[in-house]
Amino acid sequence: MRQTTLQGILGRAIRLTVEKRLKQADYPLLESPFRNRDEKDNAWRCEFWGKITRSAVTAAWATGDAELKKMLRTTAEKVMATQTEEGCVSSYPAELQLNGWDVWGRKYVLLALLRYYEMLDADPAVLECCCRIADHLMTQVGPEEGKTDILSCGWHNGLAASSILGAFVALWRLTKEERYRAFAEYIIRRGCSSLGNIFDDLRAGIVPALLGSAKAYEMTSCFQGMAELVLLEPDPARQETLIRYYEAVRDREIFVTGVGGAKDICGEYWYDGALRQTRPGSYGLGETCVTATWIHYCMRILELTDDAKVADELEKSLYNGILGAMAPDGTNWVHINPTPLTGGGWKRCADDQIGRGFGTPYGGNDCCRAQGPEGLVSAALFAVTGPETEPTVNLFEPLVSGDLVIEGNYPCEPEATLHFTTGGRRKLRLRTPGFLAQVTLDGSAIPFIPGKYLEIDREWIPGDRLKLTFDFTLREIPAPDGSPYVAVKRGPLVLAADSRGDLPEANVRALWRGIPLCDYASAGNLMCETNPLTVWFPAGTISK
Repeated sequence: MRQTTLQGILGRAIRLTVEKRLKQADYPLLESPFRNRDEKDNAWRCEFWGKITRSAVTAAWATGDAELKKMLRTTAEKVMATQTEEGCVSSYPAELQLNGWDVWGRKYVLLALLRYYEMLDADPAVLECCCRIADHLMTQVGPEEGKTDILSCGWHNGLAASSILGAFVALWRLTKEERYRAFAEYIIRRGCSSLGNIFDDLRAGIVPALLGSAKAYEMTSCFQGMAELVLLEPDPARQETLIRYYEAVRDREIFVTGVGGAKDICGEYWYDGALRQTRPGSYGLGETCVTATWIHYCMRILELTDDAKVADELEKSLYNGILGAMAPDGTNWVHINPTPLTGGGWKRCADDQIGRGFGTPYGGNDCCRAQGPEGLVSAALFAVTGPETEPTVNLFEPLVSGDLVIEGNYPCEPEATLHFTTGGRRKLRLRTPGFLAQVTLDGSAIPFIPGKYLEIDREWIPGDRLKLTFDFTLREIPAPDGSPYVAVKRGPLVLAADSRGDLPEANVRALWRGIPLCDYASAGNLMCETNPLTVWFPAGTISK
């Protein structure tokens, strides 16, 4: 993996979330359910350690933060020490295992430890622990007589448990042990939902809102697991299914802000949300866990297709949905996004999810407070990809990636300059969004096709300067369902009206039809009911 240090508004947000959230997490509390095995109320304390730890691993890798790395080594060792002689790491007592969120929690332990192993510490003991976790689960779950069917485990008709698919694919990739691939294939054959095989139903034309229970985050994780298998073992039919799911979600579920989820009070289900985002009655809009998982999925689709327009979707989610969900000081995240987006909605920081549902507080933890950093730090994996001799640039904010440097203040300012600090032959690949106006190399214009990767294969010298100029003219975006609303974008940024009017401290400010607007991430950042914002405006809006 290519290490990239972001230095613009995403980079600043990553540093804030490291200092104010990831380093401040109560890791001993998060470890305690696995030591005590006392999760008897079908709750999901089991997910928080894995979610927060895997976010922190990527953040430590991206930033090189030595203190965070030390904290992660300690907490990984403590969780591994809870493993039983049989190999089990679970927060549920033996008699309740496979119920509730047990398999879901084991999934997040696996994902966190596997990421720790790959990014920070390739200690064979870590991989052995992961293998023993998986092997123990396979003594309990599977197609053989006497074992429990994966679709009978836990919540959402098997979707939650089946989303462990990606962890088994990763184990197969790392160990080459065929039993992990076989178990992954078993999950795919079962179709991840007792309400119907989500892969077959998707191929048959069923829309996401009608697939299985429509639980967005868990479902997308299942498709993500299949995508990770196809990356290792190409399969044209499966790849077509994965692309169909991507396109269906993109067109029917993702809001103008790059987030998705609706239907219930927490915004956790596919519900044709893109088509309902300007309507009343959609309940909560846009669980942050859904946004983070959508980012994961888009990254896999980008790897499979090399389609630069998928990278456009990632940029939209990162600069709008993710940045807009984080509290300005980095301490917290929203669970749902402002509802409604047509005015009056406000950003509400997540509170103690377990205490709210079960009466016993659990350290202020909420699934989205755990997952928001994961979506954010994904930017460091996506900004620049590929080897040193063939870098692909997907994000244009100031950054350093090996000997590649980007300068400027994108997306706040409409220019970015790229150069290499060392000379040599390289094939530079550059995303060309629709609002890219001009590319020049040392003053000479280079033609490009918007929406395609521009390739520049040449001998580079440190004095070469590649300059990108963007058209940040305000654009009105019509509502997808044809309702009489418009949103306003400036480059990749969605603009919003803040109840306070003009905000001098905003990342971006603009005047549209006499109305002061700012970037969605800055709007409503007091995070209180008295500070609402508006994203969708009645068409023909004229200020008073």
